[in-house]
Amino acid sequence: MRKSRFAASAALVTVLAVAMSALAAGAQTTTTGSGGSKSSTNEIGITAKEIKIAVLADVENSISPGLFKKSVDAMDAWAKVVNQAGGIAGRKVVLDFHDTKLNPTETRNAIIQACQDDFASVGGESLFMSNVDDLVGCKDATGAATGLPDVPGLALDVSQKCSPVTWQNSGDATFCATRNQNPQTYRAQQGEFLYYTKVNKDLHGIWTLPNDLKATRDSEIPIFQAGVNLGIKEDGQGFYDTSARSQQSELTPIIQVVKQNNSNWVYNGNSAGIAALLRKEAIIQGVNSVKVWACNIGCYATDFLDAANGDGEGETSGITMLPFYTEWKNNPTLKKLVNAAGGIQNVNSSAVSSWIAAILFQDAATKAAAKGPLTRKALIEALGNEHNFDADGITGPFDVGAHQPPLCYVMTAVKNGKWVRTYPKQVGKFDCNPKNLVTIKLDVNSY
Repeated sequence: MRKSRFAASAALVTVLAVAMSALAAGAQTTTTGSGGSKSSTNEIGITAKEIKIAVLADVENSISPGLFKKSVDAMDAWAKVVNQAGGIAGRKVVLDFHDTKLNPTETRNAIIQACQDDFASVGGESLFMSNVDDLVGCKDATGAATGLPDVPGLALDVSQKCSPVTWQNSGDATFCATRNQNPQTYRAQQGEFLYYTKVNKDLHGIWTLPNDLKATRDSEIPIFQAGVNLGIKEDGQGFYDTSARSQQSELTPIIQVVKQNNSNWVYNGNSAGIAALLRKEAIIQGVNSVKVWACNIGCYATDFLDAANGDGEGETSGITMLPFYTEWKNNPTLKKLVNAAGGIQNVNSSAVSSWIAAILFQDAATKAAAKGPLTRKALIEALGNEHNFDADGITGPFDVGAHQPPLCYVMTAVKNGKWVRTYPKQVGKFDCNPKNLVTIKLDVNSY
């Protein structure tokens, strides 16, 4: 299998000393917290009336302009909803957006600034979190290196995934404990492949890996291998590297492999745009053997429908959240997101992931404030105790506090030009079979 390396250049960051550290630390306050308890707080980013939260996301950049803008908009929608309901611990939520611009220097500078100004980092989607020293070593109002609590909507780089102050909806504590070993051990979500192999016999074909960023590529490999281990045979070299910026002509050799082997399986681990180009290239080459056109959660989007332009019928995607395009009205919390965001057209999976992160933060912060002063340390402890989190039914329950991956999933497919739920059939339901998570040992660097 082909190897691909992506090395982000190291960035030197010069930080000016904060002369007025007392201002950054905030003021001593006493307010009525959740449940009516008094909460006296002296912490960075908190005043008597406000909680200041950082949102770190890649938006403006030359590679993918506006990349995670809908995530930022979802966080704005969440803050609006929360503040209309009275805030958190009697305080108004104030968002502090930092555009990390798909740039490691901008990302590290944003972390440093958030450490100085904000109580926590919530709902962020920043791909260059390769250096989290400033996140983990961030000092609180007492001067202790408690760390900046980090609840991202998306975390791909292993440095962020395995940070002791990061909680996210795709954690893998097993990998983090073995990341420096060879092979590493992973807990992979294989639920969708259990579904595919049950419905279809003797699947064989190809998988496309995203190779623009090593962290993204590495995150897909254990999941793909889970499918191979279940019996989905590899045609050609099996896993094929692709760029999110690949032109259709660059995908011609991959579809030729499909044609030569009469493959009945194509799984796209790249963007919705690449999935659409694969479908178009297959039509040009006259490929008609594929039974399963599968894709990651990124294809569960109107972007895929637009890019495919009628050629995406039957595309499937296993997702770990409710199929929001058709079920947002059935879940009160999703309904709040859509209404506050100005309509379902302004929502995608990244936006929902950030919303889920915000709900996790809100729940943990409310519980922490009910017990005593709302500090970064108290929030981190509360996040570590989130062992049955389901984002008000937007996801199936999973142990985010122990950094376990989501157990539950839903299958979706394009039918009559729209994304619809296909399994489980009942609206609002997930498949939460314990077999959906599997332990795999492999060395991603050998792929």
